[in-house]
Amino acid sequence: MSDSATNPDALAPRSVALVHPPEELTLEPLEGLARWLGRTLHRFVFRFVSMVEQPLATMSGPLSPVEGYFRRDRHRHPRVDPQTYRLEVSGVASPRSFTLDELRALPQEERVLVMECAGNGNHLMGSAGLVGQARWTGPSLATVLEACGGPGPATHFAFHGLDPIPVVRRGYHYGLSLPELTQARALLALEMNGEPLPRPRGFPLRMVVPGIYSMSHVKWLGHIEGKTAPHMGIHNRLVFTNKERRNGRWVRVQARWIGLKSMVTRCQRIDGGWRLTGWAWGGSEPIDRVEITTDGGKTWHQAQLHAPGEYFGEDMPPESFEHAWSVFDFRWRNPAPGRHVVGSRAHARGGAVQALEQDPSVKGHFNQTRVKWRRVDVPE
Repeated sequence: MSDSATNPDALAPRSVALVHPPEELTLEPLEGLARWLGRTLHRFVFRFVSMVEQPLATMSGPLSPVEGYFRRDRHRHPRVDPQTYRLEVSGVASPRSFTLDELRALPQEERVLVMECAGNGNHLMGSAGLVGQARWTGPSLATVLEACGGPGPATHFAFHGLDPIPVVRRGYHYGLSLPELTQARALLALEMNGEPLPRPRGFPLRMVVPGIYSMSHVKWLGHIEGKTAPHMGIHNRLVFTNKERRNGRWVRVQARWIGLKSMVTRCQRIDGGWRLTGWAWGGSEPIDRVEITTDGGKTWHQAQLHAPGEYFGEDMPPESFEHAWSVFDFRWRNPAPGRHVVGSRAHARGGAVQALEQDPSVKGHFNQTRVKWRRVDVPE
């Protein structure tokens, strides 16, 4: 039996999330399809629209394993021949293509980061399982552009996937500005958790853009297009957008940087009660602390926080995991039997606090950072 299963104070192993948990209680969302349809039916509905959430057994610890990693895509997973594969780069100083061997020969870098669907945990989804954290390896976008003589006239880039549906549509595509990509230290990933990318995760190559929602992490990457104006494809212009009230008018705004958030993910039995665990991530500053409530927000208690440096600081520089989540846990001592409402609230180092309610000046399904409330029934 693993140490994490016998010792409630043990940190999760570095390479995988907790598995084979002790006796555990289910944390049920208070809104969304997961509540309206039930645990089984909502998963079927999600899969129908090509959403697969993390299973409960991987909803803890510093890394999500490859097997079971969440998926959100457009149904079709192309089969790409690695021998004939080419990454085309255009609109830069010296346009060219790269074979897989040429990409592997470039300097390789690592990133550990939260990857999250922009609509994860919103008022429709509720369950908030479209999120994961992995260790990605490959050449940085900056390295690839340097091999092309630099960005040239390009101020923006569109990333195109190799997943078209003939006649119906071309492959998925999404665009970001060069300053956004530079700030994020974007990576072209060849490996996930030390293994070649599996086909559902984007084999042979995908974008990884730390700190920005995963609609920009284009899978099965086939073309990087340099542009002199923002990319205004349908996913940028219409799909992944909110409306914000500015100067008395509602303005359409594209989803971008992951906001400050946290959530309790598991409730496992320990001596004398239960152990609540979860993650805190996002925002522009490091997570300073996390508070837990077990009475619907009437009282709050500080959780024990494990920053990313505890797991990754020995073998990679801090900038490589600056967009990783912190892991937290809280000993819930001898709660009274019955139904309880639990939640977590993240505090950033600079004073920002995770919101209890969604900002009324924002309308839409994306970047909903408010507290994720869960109900749990404690047995006698």
